[in-house]
Amino acid sequence: MSKKGKIRVALGSLLALTLVVTCAAVYQSGSKSTPNEKELVKENEEDSVDQAIKTEEREETEDANTSDVEGTRKKEKEPTAEEKEILEEVTEQATETVEEPAAESASVETQNQPVISQTVDLNFTESSLMQWPVNGQVVLDYNMENTIYFPTLNVYKLNPAVAISAEVGTPVAAVANGKVLSIVENEETGTTVTMDMGNGYQAVYGQLKDVPFQTEEYVSAGSVLGYVNEPTKYYTKEGTNLYFALTKDGMPLDPMQYLP
Repeated sequence: MSKKGKIRVALGSLLALTLVVTCAAVYQSGSKSTPNEKELVKENEEDSVDQAIKTEEREETEDANTSDVEGTRKKEKEPTAEEKEILEEVTEQATETVEEPAAESASVETQNQPVISQTVDLNFTESSLMQWPVNGQVVLDYNMENTIYFPTLNVYKLNPAVAISAEVGTPVAAVANGKVLSIVENEETGTTVTMDMGNGYQAVYGQLKDVPFQTEEYVSAGSVLGYVNEPTKYYTKEGTNLYFALTKDGMPLDPMQYLP
């Protein structure tokens, strides 16, 4: 082999050796860097997992705390048995306080209203006594046998009733149990109420106003039938008075015989 040939073989071998060494170095470098990158990726994944776990634990803790707060609030809103009892007592007292004035008001109204009954005993007899319809002086006496003097009319005539002096607005009481037969306007006696007292006895009240009853209504003894009105023109000189008459089967009776 020539000298040039030997040199070429040597150079080729050297070049091949260099190439082999270089490849080996590159391979080792790649092998070493790959594990490092894998470890870095692994560490990043572990950090992400840890962070996710911590975040999930934090959310669960917050949810637990929130549940505790809500549960506490609900418990605080529910009154205890003692509080419920106190609340019931206060409510009952308030109800009684509201109802008491209403009851008092109803009582006052009842006192001011006439006593009306759907069924009262109408059993007036010859031995029965009436109560006075008003308290006052008799200014005109009953007399169906002899005439008496009427100052306003300036005449003497028979009188089937009595005139009892009373101021305007004086309450007029029912003299006995009765049933309203009629309420009429009479020229001489003004507003006049006729009551059936049973057994043929009737009472007549004249010169009234503000009568709170209607026909066919039952009235208990002592109930207010109305109030004394201004006298009609037939009784101006006699003054304000109640006209009161009593009859039995249509025949006049002396009311004074049945008054205490």
